Amino acid sequence: MTFVSVGILTFYYPNIRGVMALIREEAEAVRSAKEELEATHRELRELNRTLEDRVRIRTQELMLSQQKFRRLFENSKDAIFFCDEKGCISDMNQSGVELLGYTEKEEVVGLPMKEFFNKPMEWRTYYASICRDGFIKDFEAEFLKKDGSTINMIISAAAIRDEKGKPTGCEGIAKDITAFKKMTEKLIYSEKMAAIGQLAAGVAHEINTPLGIILGYTQLLKEDFENDQEILKELEIVEKQTKNCKRIVSDLLSFARSTSTAKFDEVDVNECLKHTVALIRHSLEMDQIELVLELTESIPKIYGDKDRISQVFLNILTNAHQAIGEKGLVMIRTRYDTKKMRVFIEIGDSGPGVPDEIKTKMFDPFFTTKPVGKGTGLGLSVSYGIIKELKGVIEVFSPPEDEIFRKKGINTVFTIELPLESDGPEPENPIVQRYCMCER
Repeated sequence: MTFVSVGILTFYYPNIRGVMALIREEAEAVRSAKEELEATHRELRELNRTLEDRVRIRTQELMLSQQKFRRLFENSKDAIFFCDEKGCISDMNQSGVELLGYTEKEEVVGLPMKEFFNKPMEWRTYYASICRDGFIKDFEAEFLKKDGSTINMIISAAAIRDEKGKPTGCEGIAKDITAFKKMTEKLIYSEKMAAIGQLAAGVAHEINTPLGIILGYTQLLKEDFENDQEILKELEIVEKQTKNCKRIVSDLLSFARSTSTAKFDEVDVNECLKHTVALIRHSLEMDQIELVLELTESIPKIYGDKDRISQVFLNILTNAHQAIGEKGLVMIRTRYDTKKMRVFIEIGDSGPGVPDEIKTKMFDPFFTTKPVGKGTGLGLSVSYGIIKELKGVIEVFSPPEDEIFRKKGINTVFTIELPLESDGPEPENPIVQRYCMCER
C-alpha cells in the first residue's frame, strides 16, 4: 500500500508543480491587470474631474458671456434687433421698441422689418445689400414710428447663416440720429442765411441810392406837371412802385442788419406780445378769428430790441392770419425754462398746416406761397435774422408736437426760444387771457 502511494505521488508531482506555476502566473497577471485597471480608473476619475472643472469653467464663462450680451442688449440706448429668414423681427431690445414708439416688445416681434422703412427705396437698398453682400454698414434711413411720425436712423446689420452657409435671418443695430441731423441742417441753414444776409446788405445799399434819386426826381416832376393829369397819373404810378421797391430794400436791410444797429434794453415778452396783439386784434375780429393768450406770469425780462421783437411777433401773427383766412383760432403761449434759462414763445394757428417740402424753405428770403403782389417773402426771413441776432432759435412745427395744441385744432406752431443774460424768478402758473373775437 505504501509502495503504491509513493508511486502515485512520484507520478503526479511534476504535474502539480506545473499547475502551481501556472496558477501563480495567472494570479500575477490578474494582479497586474487589477493594478492597471485601478490606475486606469484613477486616471479616468482624474480626467473626469478635469473635464468637469473645464465644463464648469466653460459654463460659467458662457453664462457670463450671455449675461454681458444680455446687459448690452437690454441697456444699449441704440436699437438692437434680430430678424428671421422671412424678414420679420424675432427680437428687439427695449430701447429699440421705445424708439419706434411702442411700449412692449410683444407689439414689435413678428412685424416685417419692411414696414418700419418710411421710404421703399431705402428698404430695397438695405435688403439688397444684406442679400448680396451679407452685410450693410452705416446706412441712413428714415423709420416710421407707431404714431406715424418719422425718425432718422443709421443702421449696420449682417446676415445670419447656418453651418451650411444658408441665410437664416439677420442681426443689426440702429442709432437714432434725428437730433444730430436737425442740428446739422440748422448749422448749414445758419451759414446759408449768413451768406445771404451779407449779399442782401450789399445789394440793398447798391439799389437804395438810385431808387432815392428816382423817387426824388419823380416828386420834382410831379410839381412841374401838376396841371397835366395824364402825366401826373403816370408819375404817381412811378412814385408808388419806387416806394414799393424801397420798402423791399428796407426789408432786405432789416434782414441783413447787424446787432450794432439795434437798440438793446430789457424787454418784457408778455407786454411786447400784448402790444402786438392790440395792433392786429381788429383785423382778426373782422375775420372771426379767436385769439387765446396763455401767458406765464413772472417771466424774466430778456435783453433785446423791443421794436424788432415786436416785428417778429407781428410777422408771425400776420402769417397765421393769412393762413387761416376766416373763422379759426390763434393761440399764443409763453413759458420760462429755469434749467435752460430761456423764454419760450409759441404762436399756433388753425390754418391748413405746412407741407414738409415747404417747411424747409419758410425762412428763405423771397420765398412765399402767396399770390403775386400779396407779399415779398421777407417777413419770416427778417424774423429769422432778428431771432438769430438775439442768440435765439425760431422753428416751425406742423403738425405741432404738443398734444394740447393738436386737441385745439392747431395745425402749425412757430416756437421762439430766447436766452437770458441774468437769473429770473420762478414762474407762476399760467393765466389764460381769452379774447373771443366771434360767437361760435
